[in-house]
Amino acid sequence: MKTKALNPILEVRDLLIEFGHGRRKVKAVKGVSFDVYKGETFGLVGESGSGKTTVGRAILGIQPISDGTIYFNNQIAHGKPPDLNHLNLKIAHNMKIMKLNQNTTSNRLNDYLQEFKRVYHKYIDSKYYDLKTQQLREYPDGIDRKIAEGVNLKGTKIVSVKKDADLNYVSEAIKDNLKRLLKIIRLQMKTLRFAEEIGQYIEIDASLEKAVIKYQKETHELILQVKDLENNIYHNLEKMQAIRDQVLKGKYKSISKFFSDLGQQLELIVQDHKQISELLDQARTNHHFNLDLSSSGRGRRKHLKTIERRIVSNTAKQKMALVAELEEMKVLLQLPEIQTSIKESKTLTLPNKAKKHDLKQQMQMIFQDPASSLNDRMAVEQIIAEGLENFPHLYKSKEAIETYLQWVNHDKPEAEWIEPEDVQPKAVKKFLILQLLTTVGMLPEHLSRYPHEFSGGQRQRIGIARALVMKPSFIVADEPISALDVSIRAQVMNLLAKFQKEFELTYVFIAHDLSVVRFVSSRIAVIYRGDIVELAEADELFANPLHPYTKSLLSAIPLPNPEQEKKKIHFKYDPATEHADYIVDFPQWAEVANGHYVYANERELKKYKSICKNK
Repeated sequence: MKTKALNPILEVRDLLIEFGHGRRKVKAVKGVSFDVYKGETFGLVGESGSGKTTVGRAILGIQPISDGTIYFNNQIAHGKPPDLNHLNLKIAHNMKIMKLNQNTTSNRLNDYLQEFKRVYHKYIDSKYYDLKTQQLREYPDGIDRKIAEGVNLKGTKIVSVKKDADLNYVSEAIKDNLKRLLKIIRLQMKTLRFAEEIGQYIEIDASLEKAVIKYQKETHELILQVKDLENNIYHNLEKMQAIRDQVLKGKYKSISKFFSDLGQQLELIVQDHKQISELLDQARTNHHFNLDLSSSGRGRRKHLKTIERRIVSNTAKQKMALVAELEEMKVLLQLPEIQTSIKESKTLTLPNKAKKHDLKQQMQMIFQDPASSLNDRMAVEQIIAEGLENFPHLYKSKEAIETYLQWVNHDKPEAEWIEPEDVQPKAVKKFLILQLLTTVGMLPEHLSRYPHEFSGGQRQRIGIARALVMKPSFIVADEPISALDVSIRAQVMNLLAKFQKEFELTYVFIAHDLSVVRFVSSRIAVIYRGDIVELAEADELFANPLHPYTKSLLSAIPLPNPEQEKKKIHFKYDPATEHADYIVDFPQWAEVANGHYVYANERELKKYKSICKNK
């Protein structure tokens, strides 16, 4: 998502924010990533509850972050530093759960196979298939149980809820595996992305860096093969269910065709399931190398001992290729630990107390509700001065004193000019507050008043003054005009644009109204239920919206002509319909045109790229 010609002032990477605990845990923001460039206004748009304010608060460090990292001026500002070993342990944990699920599924699939054989021999051969001995024998009562060809199977008991139990379990297990695979693949992509960029942040031996990327890619490719096979099983299970549905609808009149069609799909499922077990074992074995390379401290010593045992064991088994690979790994583990180098890196370490203090001055926020964000017990002067008191250099600096002297001496004779040594810091502080207050359109007499004495628009101006007095380089404006009258909105918008030019500010502008964001933003990101679904330049997004949610937001913008508004057809976004195949075709963040990104799966990406090509 980077534009090489520009340097981002803010980089958000894999931001995850969760609320609640245990089973009640809810993902408010689901691993979003984006960049904000110096001097631009980055719009973040979505309906209420989409997670846009949560992202804004996380950028400022107000909202605790569950995972992910926020970089400001190429330094970590908030979040968790990248941890290669932690990511590999997460992947290993999910692989372990998937393997356990695979074993249980094997048992249920075997039970269903046995039941299939029993029913087949009962209705085709009129023989009893003993599930324990797996032998055929005649029914003791001598009754013929064959179903003749041409009989409508709807009237038989060949399809029943009882017989579906094992098949339904297999179906749910496959869905669970697909969801688990999505977690693994996302973790692997995050790990691989970091591994490929690690040389930019730390000093690392070339052979070690090459090995880290190699084994991550190999494991990832094996997991992708597992995913393809799980997809096949999912589709074959759907075909089996369709066959059973056809029976219940009375459309099957051939018992041999029923068993042939069902058996064919079942055979494919069993074949794929066996391959998955083999590939999963390979992936888990290969992933041990990833854990070896990212280990540190006591963990590394344990890994070295394990490698030595495996060398002895595999030498005895004459597996010399694996022994050579293990010997190479042993040499790599003698090199400096990756995680130690990461912890020592200036770029990849959390800021200390002094840096956190500086960040509070550089990054400010204009809050959504001006009434609740201002202290009713403090006068306006105290509210704005609070930040200056925490950063006294802002009013004690030579620059601030000179500005004050120019103002206080401009209408006095030279003989009466105040000298720098006579200036009181308190006077400079009040001057800066007054100057900024008048800049946002307030009056000097407002300094002694309290927030409840002002209108919504005036309170918002006080909030803007409070943020700007800190001389920040970056501001998160969280719906700064949503609580204002229409007549006041334009004034506040113009103020923000004016200050951006005067103070070279960078904004993240949060709103739910796309038409407003278009007026101020350079680029716009659309967020839906914690996922950024589309990102593009403002004009491009309005001219060529691709994601169905973006289309629904645009269609909700009211038209000025009442007649046109009445005739307008609103686009309704239904995720269940639009993205029904996400379980087998996972969505990903991809660029479909220059600077235009969409969260979509392969099917959707082909469609979007075709639209961009033909526009």
